[in-house]
Amino acid sequence: MLDRFLSILPRIRLRDEHELAVYVFRTTALCVAAALAFDVVNQLVFFQSRWIAIRSWLMTIVIVIAIAAPVSRTIGKAQVALYRASITDALTGLLNRGALLDGVNGSAMFVGLGIVDVDHFKDVNDKYGHWFGDQVLRLVADSMMQSLGEFGRVGRLGGEEFALLAFNEDGSILLREFERFRIRIAETPILNDKISVSVTISAGIAMQGRNQTFEQLFARADRALYAAKASGRNKVVFADELDPVVNASEQKSSRRQSRQSS
Repeated sequence: MLDRFLSILPRIRLRDEHELAVYVFRTTALCVAAALAFDVVNQLVFFQSRWIAIRSWLMTIVIVIAIAAPVSRTIGKAQVALYRASITDALTGLLNRGALLDGVNGSAMFVGLGIVDVDHFKDVNDKYGHWFGDQVLRLVADSMMQSLGEFGRVGRLGGEEFALLAFNEDGSILLREFERFRIRIAETPILNDKISVSVTISAGIAMQGRNQTFEQLFARADRALYAAKASGRNKVVFADELDPVVNASEQKSSRRQSRQSS
């Protein structure tokens, strides 16, 4: 009997304030219904008068709401906090790798990928210490979120690498905004014991082609990032510039489909 009752309780897997509100409402309503059902039976068994019964039911509703609502909200807020902690990179506050890449396979939402790497980050750590290195990562993360957050999902892949999963289909716009982000980082010095230190970033951008898997998209963006670093760093490279054969093939296929449909 107890197992059956527990099975109908709202399952706790809360991710945001909306789900929290729904959980509190459902849990409170269920508690009110259970307490009221018990009180109705009690009043029918020990019936004295209609007004005493109604007063008892109203008191039951008020008392249960007063207890169940704040208790369920406290439990729910703890679950939201746990969920957010499980998807958030503790150092930068961005999405962690698991949350960033969650559901990307087969998703039609994201059509582009940009990978960012902090140039010579090991040298920064060795010269100024890991605490300063952490400060650099936070600066890059905050700036990336401000500059590119509106274009998709921003997160930390690990170490000094970050990524944007973009839902903007215009690669030229992404390239322009990544360039602005790169310049912003290069022109924002960081103070370390009254010493001004400048860092730069390199980035590779790729747009998803027809019938291309996410693994292939990631590989193209990664190759573009490698090209940016190999050509001197502090650069943004668009993968299309490295894949002329692939692009020509896709354009030819697109023209063929256009002629067939016309």
